[in-house]
Amino acid sequence: MKAATQHKNHHEQQRNNMQPAKHDGIFKSAQEAMVFACNFSDQQYALSPMAKILQRGPYGSGRGLSGLDGAAQSGMVLAEMEKLDNAHILMLVARCAPKRERCSCTHACCSGWKMNPAYRDAISQLADVVLKEVSAEITNRRFRVAVISKFFGEKITIKEAAADADLSLRTAERHAAAINRYLKDGEKAALTAFYARLDEVGMLMEVV
Repeated sequence: MKAATQHKNHHEQQRNNMQPAKHDGIFKSAQEAMVFACNFSDQQYALSPMAKILQRGPYGSGRGLSGLDGAAQSGMVLAEMEKLDNAHILMLVARCAPKRERCSCTHACCSGWKMNPAYRDAISQLADVVLKEVSAEITNRRFRVAVISKFFGEKITIKEAAADADLSLRTAERHAAAINRYLKDGEKAALTAFYARLDEVGMLMEVV
């Protein structure tokens, strides 16, 4: 009887060891976790975990985390994000990363702001994804970048994007509609998948 109990306990321990590591819930939603992770690091972007993932302002919430605790929490969020489909990662970064950051180049032409490299890289890579996943007919890269940037909040009109790409407005609107459908469905799927990842490891707060 004792041997059977020990055998059972041994199998339960093995099963528990195979379960994902659980963390204390700290974020209300997957998007809140993503915003925090995108904003937290004070490293040079080229050396940051976000840059490494993409190469294959305000912090959001984080519930007051700072220093090593915040860095660790950000790292855990990014570790779960990295398990997603690459296009989904790009969509989450494009939506949640700050679009601009302070620039201290002191050049006379500088407005004091520059494009956030993480946001820039996500938009650039999504332009390549769209060409493959939506239509090889949308060959003008500047147009794809403009439409994607508009979807994620930039103040660009389709009329302006069409003129810049030397496209008729009717063609531009048709292409833009196809890109927007792809991004809308993809972003929804990305948030759903990311929520499932964070929920599985216990990083989301229980809603009561």
